[in-house]
Amino acid sequence: MIPFGGKNMSYKDCCDWSSCKHCGECLMKCPVIDFSREEAIDEINHLLAGSPTKKILSNCTLCFNCNHYCPQDLRPYELILENVINQRKRWISNCIPYFLNGMQPNFFQDQYDRLDNIELDILKQWAKIPPPSDDILWVGCIGRLSCLDIEQSIVLKDLPKYGPMDLCCGELHYRFGSWTAYTEMIEKTIAQFERLHIKRMVCYCGSCYNLLSKTMPNVYGKKLPFELISMYQWILEKAEQGILKVKHPIKKRAAIHESCYVSELESDYRQTLYQLYQMIGIDIYEMEHTGDHNISCGLASAARDLNILKSVLPAQLKRFQEAKATSADHMALNCPGCYLSMAMTAPVFRMNLLNMSEEILVAFGDTIQKPLSSRIFSIIKAFMMRTSYLIRQFDTQNW
Repeated sequence: MIPFGGKNMSYKDCCDWSSCKHCGECLMKCPVIDFSREEAIDEINHLLAGSPTKKILSNCTLCFNCNHYCPQDLRPYELILENVINQRKRWISNCIPYFLNGMQPNFFQDQYDRLDNIELDILKQWAKIPPPSDDILWVGCIGRLSCLDIEQSIVLKDLPKYGPMDLCCGELHYRFGSWTAYTEMIEKTIAQFERLHIKRMVCYCGSCYNLLSKTMPNVYGKKLPFELISMYQWILEKAEQGILKVKHPIKKRAAIHESCYVSELESDYRQTLYQLYQMIGIDIYEMEHTGDHNISCGLASAARDLNILKSVLPAQLKRFQEAKATSADHMALNCPGCYLSMAMTAPVFRMNLLNMSEEILVAFGDTIQKPLSSRIFSIIKAFMMRTSYLIRQFDTQNW
Protein backbone atom coordinates (compact mmCIF):
# COMPACT_ATOMS: atom_id res chain seq x y z
CA MET A 1 0.00 0.00 0.00
CA ILE A 2 1.30 3.44 -0.97
CA PRO A 3 0.08 6.12 1.48
CA PHE A 4 -1.01 9.19 -0.36
CA GLY A 5 -3.55 11.94 -0.48
CA GLY A 6 -4.12 14.86 -2.77
CA LYS A 7 -5.86 16.09 -5.90
CA ASN A 8 -2.98 15.08 -8.17
CA MET A 9 -3.29 11.40 -7.29
CA SER A 10 -5.84 8.84 -8.47
CA TYR A 11 -7.61 5.71 -7.29
CA LYS A 12 -5.18 3.18 -8.68
CA ASP A 13 -2.20 4.88 -7.00
CA CYS A 14 -3.12 3.06 -3.78
CA CYS A 15 -1.22 0.00 -5.02
CA ASP A 16 2.09 -0.89 -6.60
CA TRP A 17 0.70 -2.56 -9.70
CA SER A 18 4.14 -3.81 -10.74
CA SER A 19 3.55 -6.59 -8.21
CA CYS A 20 0.46 -7.79 -10.14
CA LYS A 21 1.08 -11.36 -11.38
CA HIS A 22 -1.56 -11.08 -14.14
CA CYS A 23 -3.09 -14.30 -12.85
CA GLY A 24 -6.70 -13.15 -13.34
CA GLU A 25 -7.73 -14.65 -10.00
CA CYS A 26 -9.56 -11.50 -8.87
CA LEU A 27 -11.88 -11.62 -11.87
CA MET A 28 -12.24 -15.39 -12.22
CA LYS A 29 -13.96 -15.53 -8.82
CA CYS A 30 -16.34 -12.66 -9.62
CA PRO A 31 -19.92 -13.67 -8.65
CA VAL A 32 -21.44 -11.35 -11.28
CA ILE A 33 -19.44 -11.89 -14.49
CA ASP A 34 -18.27 -15.26 -15.79
CA PHE A 35 -14.62 -15.17 -16.85
CA SER A 36 -12.33 -17.89 -18.14
CA ARG A 37 -8.73 -17.52 -16.97
CA GLU A 38 -7.73 -16.28 -20.41
CA GLU A 39 -10.49 -13.67 -20.42
CA ALA A 40 -9.67 -12.56 -16.88
CA ILE A 41 -5.99 -12.07 -17.69
CA ASP A 42 -6.88 -10.15 -20.85
CA GLU A 43 -9.28 -7.90 -18.93
CA ILE A 44 -6.70 -7.16 -16.21
CA ASN A 45 -4.12 -6.24 -18.83
CA HIS A 46 -6.58 -3.85 -20.46
CA LEU A 47 -7.43 -2.30 -17.08
CA LEU A 48 -3.75 -1.77 -16.26
CA ALA A 49 -3.22 -0.17 -19.68
CA GLY A 50 -6.29 2.03 -19.26
CA SER A 51 -7.83 0.68 -22.46
CA PRO A 52 -11.41 -0.51 -23.16
CA THR A 53 -12.38 -3.97 -21.91
CA LYS A 54 -14.79 -6.53 -23.34
CA LYS A 55 -16.84 -7.17 -20.19
CA ILE A 56 -15.74 -5.55 -16.97
CA LEU A 57 -16.39 -1.87 -17.71
CA SER A 58 -19.89 -2.58 -19.02
CA ASN A 59 -21.00 -5.31 -16.58
CA CYS A 60 -19.17 -4.78 -13.27
CA THR A 61 -21.49 -3.86 -10.38
CA LEU A 62 -18.61 -2.12 -8.56
CA CYS A 63 -18.72 -4.14 -5.38
CA PHE A 64 -15.52 -4.84 -3.44
CA ASN A 65 -15.31 -8.62 -3.80
CA CYS A 66 -12.37 -8.62 -6.24
CA ASN A 67 -10.18 -6.95 -3.61
CA HIS A 68 -10.75 -9.95 -1.37
CA TYR A 69 -9.79 -12.43 -4.10
CA CYS A 70 -6.45 -10.88 -5.15
CA PRO A 71 -3.59 -13.17 -3.95
CA GLN A 72 -1.18 -10.19 -3.95
CA ASP A 73 -3.38 -8.05 -1.67
CA LEU A 74 -3.84 -5.46 -4.43
CA ARG A 75 -7.09 -3.57 -4.90
CA PRO A 76 -8.63 -4.33 -8.34
CA TYR A 77 -11.78 -2.43 -7.35
CA GLU A 78 -9.91 0.87 -7.41
CA LEU A 79 -8.30 -0.02 -10.72
CA ILE A 80 -11.72 -0.76 -12.20
CA LEU A 81 -13.18 2.41 -10.71
CA GLU A 82 -10.47 4.56 -12.29
CA ASN A 83 -11.17 3.05 -15.69
CA VAL A 84 -14.92 3.50 -15.25
CA ILE A 85 -14.40 7.19 -14.56
CA ASN A 86 -12.10 7.64 -17.54
CA GLN A 87 -14.60 6.09 -19.97
CA ARG A 88 -17.59 8.08 -18.74
CA LYS A 89 -19.18 10.72 -20.92
CA ARG A 90 -19.18 14.36 -19.78
CA TRP A 91 -22.97 14.77 -19.58
CA ILE A 92 -23.14 11.94 -17.06
CA SER A 93 -20.64 13.67 -14.78
CA ASN A 94 -22.87 16.76 -14.85
CA CYS A 95 -25.56 14.90 -12.92
CA ILE A 96 -23.44 12.97 -10.43
CA PRO A 97 -22.24 15.96 -8.32
CA TYR A 98 -25.81 16.57 -7.17
CA PHE A 99 -25.61 13.36 -5.11
CA LEU A 100 -22.39 14.39 -3.36
CA ASN A 101 -22.68 16.12 -0.01
CA GLY A 102 -20.89 19.46 -0.07
CA MET A 103 -21.75 20.33 -3.67
CA GLN A 104 -24.17 23.15 -4.41
CA PRO A 105 -26.92 22.16 -4.76
CA ASN A 106 -26.89 18.60 -3.44
CA PHE A 107 -29.40 15.85 -2.84
CA PHE A 108 -28.85 15.57 0.91
CA GLN A 109 -29.31 19.27 1.61
CA ASP A 110 -32.53 19.16 -0.43
CA GLN A 111 -33.72 16.36 1.87
CA TYR A 112 -32.65 18.17 5.05
CA ASP A 113 -34.52 21.29 3.89
CA ARG A 114 -37.71 19.20 3.88
CA LEU A 115 -37.37 18.19 7.54
CA ASP A 116 -39.62 19.82 10.12
CA ASN A 117 -38.37 22.35 12.67
CA ILE A 118 -37.90 19.77 15.43
CA GLU A 119 -35.73 17.64 13.15
CA LEU A 120 -33.73 20.64 11.94
CA ASP A 121 -33.07 21.64 15.56
CA ILE A 122 -31.73 18.13 16.18
CA LEU A 123 -29.35 18.40 13.22
CA LYS A 124 -28.17 21.81 14.40
CA GLN A 125 -27.42 20.30 17.80
CA TRP A 126 -25.55 17.41 16.18
CA ALA A 127 -23.30 19.91 14.40
CA LYS A 128 -21.72 20.92 17.72
CA ILE A 129 -18.61 19.18 19.03
CA PRO A 130 -19.87 16.99 21.93
CA PRO A 131 -18.16 16.97 25.35
CA PRO A 132 -15.32 14.46 25.87
CA SER A 133 -16.72 10.93 25.91
CA ASP A 134 -15.61 7.33 25.59
CA ASP A 135 -18.04 6.69 22.71
CA ILE A 136 -20.04 8.89 20.36
CA LEU A 137 -22.45 8.02 17.56
CA TRP A 138 -21.43 9.31 14.14
CA VAL A 139 -24.51 9.81 11.95
CA GLY A 140 -23.80 10.25 8.26
CA CYS A 141 -25.79 11.56 5.30
CA ILE A 142 -28.68 9.11 5.09
CA GLY A 143 -28.82 8.52 8.83
CA ARG A 144 -29.66 12.18 9.38
CA LEU A 145 -33.00 11.58 7.68
CA SER A 146 -33.81 9.44 10.74
CA CYS A 147 -32.59 12.07 13.19
CA LEU A 148 -35.80 12.21 15.22
CA ASP A 149 -35.83 8.49 15.99
CA ILE A 150 -32.08 8.39 16.62
CA GLU A 151 -32.21 11.37 18.98
CA GLN A 152 -35.17 9.93 20.90
CA SER A 153 -33.82 6.36 20.90
CA ILE A 154 -33.81 4.55 24.23
CA VAL A 155 -31.26 2.07 22.90
CA LEU A 156 -28.82 4.82 21.86
CA LYS A 157 -29.51 7.22 24.72
CA ASP A 158 -26.04 6.87 26.26
CA LEU A 159 -24.31 7.84 23.01
CA PRO A 160 -23.71 11.55 22.28
CA LYS A 161 -24.63 12.17 18.64
CA TYR A 162 -22.46 13.94 16.09
CA GLY A 163 -23.20 14.57 12.41
CA PRO A 164 -22.86 18.08 10.89
CA MET A 165 -24.93 18.36 7.73
CA ASP A 166 -21.96 19.37 5.57
CA LEU A 167 -19.70 16.49 6.61
CA CYS A 168 -19.69 12.86 5.48
CA CYS A 169 -17.46 9.82 5.04
CA GLY A 170 -17.17 10.57 1.32
CA GLU A 171 -18.58 7.27 0.10
CA LEU A 172 -20.58 8.65 -2.81
CA HIS A 173 -17.73 11.00 -3.77
CA TYR A 174 -15.41 8.00 -3.77
CA ARG A 175 -17.58 5.39 -5.42
CA PHE A 176 -19.37 7.56 -7.97
CA GLY A 177 -16.18 8.93 -9.23
CA SER A 178 -14.32 12.07 -8.29
CA TRP A 179 -11.02 11.75 -6.50
CA THR A 180 -10.89 15.54 -6.14
CA ALA A 181 -14.34 15.71 -4.56
CA TYR A 182 -13.49 12.80 -2.25
CA THR A 183 -10.21 14.41 -1.18
CA GLU A 184 -11.88 17.71 -0.35
CA MET A 185 -14.69 16.08 1.62
CA ILE A 186 -12.58 13.62 3.60
CA GLU A 187 -9.99 16.26 4.52
CA LYS A 188 -12.79 18.50 5.78
CA THR A 189 -14.26 15.63 7.79
CA ILE A 190 -10.90 14.54 9.21
CA ALA A 191 -10.19 18.09 10.37
CA GLN A 192 -13.43 18.08 12.37
CA PHE A 193 -12.93 14.57 13.70
CA GLU A 194 -9.53 15.56 15.08
CA ARG A 195 -11.34 18.01 17.39
CA LEU A 196 -13.22 15.16 19.05
CA HIS A 197 -12.05 13.86 22.43
CA ILE A 198 -13.25 10.28 22.26
CA LYS A 199 -11.99 6.71 22.48
CA ARG A 200 -14.41 5.19 19.98
CA MET A 201 -16.60 6.39 17.15
CA VAL A 202 -19.74 4.29 16.65
CA CYS A 203 -20.88 4.48 13.01
CA TYR A 204 -24.65 4.39 12.46
CA CYS A 205 -24.20 3.40 8.81
CA GLY A 206 -22.11 0.46 7.62
CA SER A 207 -20.92 2.47 4.62
CA CYS A 208 -19.41 5.07 6.94
CA TYR A 209 -17.81 2.31 8.99
CA ASN A 210 -16.23 0.77 5.89
CA LEU A 211 -15.03 4.02 4.31
CA LEU A 212 -13.56 5.37 7.55
CA SER A 213 -12.07 2.16 8.95
CA LYS A 214 -10.92 0.42 5.75
CA THR A 215 -10.85 2.64 2.67
CA MET A 216 -9.40 5.73 4.31
CA PRO A 217 -6.32 4.01 5.80
CA ASN A 218 -5.83 1.43 3.03
CA VAL A 219 -6.34 3.74 0.06
CA TYR A 220 -6.09 7.33 1.23
CA GLY A 221 -3.27 6.56 3.63
CA LYS A 222 -4.69 8.25 6.73
CA LYS A 223 -6.01 6.81 9.98
CA LEU A 224 -8.23 8.40 12.61
CA PRO A 225 -6.87 8.81 16.17
CA PHE A 226 -9.61 6.69 17.74
CA GLU A 227 -11.21 3.29 17.32
CA LEU A 228 -14.09 2.79 14.90
CA ILE A 229 -16.91 0.28 15.36
CA SER A 230 -20.33 -0.13 13.78
CA MET A 231 -23.59 0.54 15.58
CA TYR A 232 -24.36 -3.16 15.22
CA GLN A 233 -21.16 -4.08 17.04
CA TRP A 234 -21.94 -1.58 19.79
CA ILE A 235 -25.47 -2.91 20.28
CA LEU A 236 -24.27 -6.53 20.35
CA GLU A 237 -21.61 -5.57 22.89
CA LYS A 238 -24.20 -3.96 25.17
CA ALA A 239 -26.57 -6.90 24.73
CA GLU A 240 -23.89 -9.40 25.68
CA GLN A 241 -23.09 -7.28 28.74
CA GLY A 242 -26.77 -7.42 29.75
CA ILE A 243 -27.20 -3.66 29.40
CA LEU A 244 -29.61 -4.03 26.48
CA LYS A 245 -32.32 -6.69 26.39
CA VAL A 246 -34.65 -7.79 23.62
CA LYS A 247 -38.13 -6.48 24.46
CA HIS A 248 -40.00 -6.94 21.19
CA PRO A 249 -38.71 -9.95 19.21
CA ILE A 250 -38.96 -9.63 15.43
CA LYS A 251 -40.36 -13.04 14.57
CA LYS A 252 -39.99 -13.04 10.81
CA ARG A 253 -38.39 -15.25 8.20
CA ALA A 254 -35.84 -13.21 6.28
CA ALA A 255 -33.38 -13.76 3.45
CA ILE A 256 -30.21 -11.89 4.39
CA HIS A 257 -28.96 -9.30 1.93
CA GLU A 258 -25.39 -8.32 2.78
CA SER A 259 -24.04 -5.01 1.53
CA CYS A 260 -21.28 -4.87 -1.07
CA TYR A 261 -18.67 -3.85 1.50
CA VAL A 262 -19.13 -6.99 3.63
CA SER A 263 -16.01 -8.57 2.07
CA GLU A 264 -13.98 -5.47 2.96
CA LEU A 265 -15.04 -5.71 6.61
CA GLU A 266 -14.23 -9.42 6.70
CA SER A 267 -16.02 -11.98 8.84
CA ASP A 268 -16.39 -10.03 12.11
CA TYR A 269 -18.95 -7.61 10.71
CA ARG A 270 -20.97 -10.36 9.06
CA GLN A 271 -20.94 -12.48 12.20
CA THR A 272 -22.12 -9.50 14.24
CA LEU A 273 -25.12 -9.03 11.96
CA TYR A 274 -26.06 -12.70 12.09
CA GLN A 275 -25.75 -12.82 15.88
CA LEU A 276 -27.96 -9.77 16.28
CA TYR A 277 -30.55 -11.03 13.82
CA GLN A 278 -30.81 -14.34 15.65
CA MET A 279 -30.87 -12.61 19.03
CA ILE A 280 -33.92 -10.53 18.07
CA GLY A 281 -35.80 -13.53 16.66
CA ILE A 282 -35.13 -13.38 12.90
CA ASP A 283 -35.31 -16.78 11.23
CA ILE A 284 -32.31 -16.47 8.87
CA TYR A 285 -32.31 -17.69 5.28
CA GLU A 286 -29.08 -17.44 3.30
CA MET A 287 -29.25 -16.65 -0.41
CA GLU A 288 -27.17 -18.33 -3.10
CA HIS A 289 -24.57 -15.57 -3.09
CA THR A 290 -23.41 -14.54 0.34
CA GLY A 291 -20.30 -13.53 2.29
CA ASP A 292 -17.22 -13.17 0.09
CA HIS A 293 -19.31 -14.05 -2.97
CA ASN A 294 -22.11 -11.66 -2.20
CA ILE A 295 -24.07 -9.84 -4.91
CA SER A 296 -24.70 -6.16 -4.28
CA CYS A 297 -27.90 -4.12 -4.61
CA GLY A 298 -26.43 -2.72 -7.84
CA LEU A 299 -26.63 0.93 -6.82
CA ALA A 300 -22.89 1.53 -7.17
CA SER A 301 -22.96 0.25 -10.76
CA ALA A 302 -24.89 3.39 -11.74
CA ALA A 303 -21.48 5.11 -11.64
CA ARG A 304 -20.71 3.44 -14.97
CA ASP A 305 -23.25 5.33 -17.06
CA LEU A 306 -26.28 6.21 -14.92
CA ASN A 307 -28.32 3.78 -17.01
CA ILE A 308 -30.47 2.36 -14.22
CA LEU A 309 -32.26 -0.05 -16.57
CA LYS A 310 -28.93 -1.51 -17.67
CA SER A 311 -27.09 -1.51 -14.36
CA VAL A 312 -29.13 -1.26 -11.15
CA LEU A 313 -32.32 -3.09 -12.08
CA PRO A 314 -30.69 -6.30 -13.42
CA ALA A 315 -28.63 -6.59 -10.22
CA GLN A 316 -31.71 -6.10 -8.07
CA LEU A 317 -33.75 -8.56 -10.11
CA LYS A 318 -31.14 -11.24 -9.50
CA ARG A 319 -31.09 -10.43 -5.79
CA PHE A 320 -34.87 -10.59 -5.47
CA GLN A 321 -34.95 -13.89 -7.36
CA GLU A 322 -32.42 -15.36 -4.95
CA ALA A 323 -34.45 -14.13 -1.98
CA LYS A 324 -37.63 -15.69 -3.33
CA ALA A 325 -35.82 -18.99 -3.89
CA THR A 326 -35.23 -19.25 -0.12
CA SER A 327 -38.98 -19.23 0.67
CA ALA A 328 -38.40 -16.39 3.14
CA ASP A 329 -41.18 -13.84 3.63
CA HIS A 330 -38.85 -10.85 3.89
CA MET A 331 -35.43 -9.61 2.87
CA ALA A 332 -33.29 -8.11 5.65
CA LEU A 333 -30.98 -5.23 4.70
CA ASN A 334 -28.46 -3.65 7.06
CA CYS A 335 -27.35 -0.78 4.80
CA PRO A 336 -29.62 2.31 4.51
CA GLY A 337 -28.39 2.87 0.95
CA CYS A 338 -29.30 -0.68 -0.08
CA TYR A 339 -32.64 -0.31 1.64
CA LEU A 340 -33.59 2.95 -0.10
CA SER A 341 -32.46 1.67 -3.47
CA MET A 342 -34.27 -1.65 -3.25
CA ALA A 343 -37.37 -0.21 -1.56
CA MET A 344 -38.17 1.59 -4.81
CA THR A 345 -38.31 -1.67 -6.77
CA ALA A 346 -39.40 -4.16 -4.08
CA PRO A 347 -43.14 -3.69 -4.79
CA VAL A 348 -42.55 -4.61 -8.44
CA PHE A 349 -40.83 -7.83 -7.38
CA ARG A 350 -43.33 -8.43 -4.54
CA MET A 351 -40.75 -8.59 -1.78
CA ASN A 352 -41.11 -7.22 1.75
CA LEU A 353 -38.01 -5.45 3.04
CA LEU A 354 -36.73 -5.04 6.58
CA ASN A 355 -34.56 -2.02 7.34
CA MET A 356 -32.50 -3.69 10.04
CA SER A 357 -31.05 -0.46 11.44
CA GLU A 358 -34.63 0.30 12.51
CA GLU A 359 -35.82 -3.25 13.23
CA ILE A 360 -32.98 -3.89 15.69
CA LEU A 361 -33.70 -0.68 17.59
CA VAL A 362 -37.39 -1.63 17.79
CA ALA A 363 -36.51 -5.10 19.06
CA PHE A 364 -34.50 -3.58 21.92
CA GLY A 365 -37.27 -1.18 22.92
CA ASP A 366 -37.45 1.79 20.56
CA THR A 367 -40.46 3.16 18.71
CA ILE A 368 -39.85 4.39 15.14
CA GLN A 369 -41.94 7.48 14.39
CA LYS A 370 -40.53 8.39 10.99
CA PRO A 371 -39.20 5.28 9.24
CA LEU A 372 -36.79 5.71 6.36
CA SER A 373 -39.46 4.31 4.05
CA SER A 374 -41.51 7.47 4.65
CA ARG A 375 -38.79 9.49 2.86
CA ILE A 376 -38.95 7.60 -0.43
CA PHE A 377 -41.48 9.87 -2.14
CA SER A 378 -39.43 12.94 -1.20
CA ILE A 379 -36.29 11.29 -2.56
CA ILE A 380 -37.93 10.45 -5.89
CA LYS A 381 -39.36 13.96 -6.13
CA ALA A 382 -35.96 15.58 -5.53
CA PHE A 383 -34.36 13.31 -8.11
CA MET A 384 -36.95 14.12 -10.77
CA MET A 385 -36.94 17.87 -10.13
CA ARG A 386 -33.21 18.42 -9.99
CA THR A 387 -31.36 16.04 -12.26
CA SER A 388 -32.67 17.11 -15.69
CA TYR A 389 -31.72 20.71 -14.91
CA LEU A 390 -28.32 19.77 -13.48
CA ILE A 391 -27.36 17.69 -16.50
CA ARG A 392 -27.55 20.89 -18.55
CA GLN A 393 -26.13 23.37 -16.05
CA PHE A 394 -23.44 21.86 -13.83
CA ASP A 395 -19.84 22.87 -14.56
CA THR A 396 -17.55 19.86 -14.02
CA GLN A 397 -14.22 21.41 -14.98
CA ASN A 398 -12.95 21.61 -11.40
CA TRP A 399 -14.23 18.45 -9.78
